[in-house]
Amino acid sequence: MHRVRGVTWTLPALAEWLRRERGVGLHPSWLSVLLHRDGFRWKRTRDSVRHQADPALQAAAQARLEGLRLCG
Repeated sequence: MHRVRGVTWTLPALAEWLRRERGVGLHPSWLSVLLHRDGFRWKRTRDSVRHQADPALQAAAQARLEGLRLCG
């Protein structure tokens, strides 16, 4: 899977896009072989980046959100 402009690309979706937009018919498994051969690598996307978050920034953002809820 590869994420571009908010879209997660799977091999079947990419193969379908190639067929529809470029007229190139490839089976997803063969597309995988070709991509690996050309040096493309990918891994499963994460649902969250919380493990990378700064606790101080999170606390400040939470305080701002609480302030907005009181006004709205």
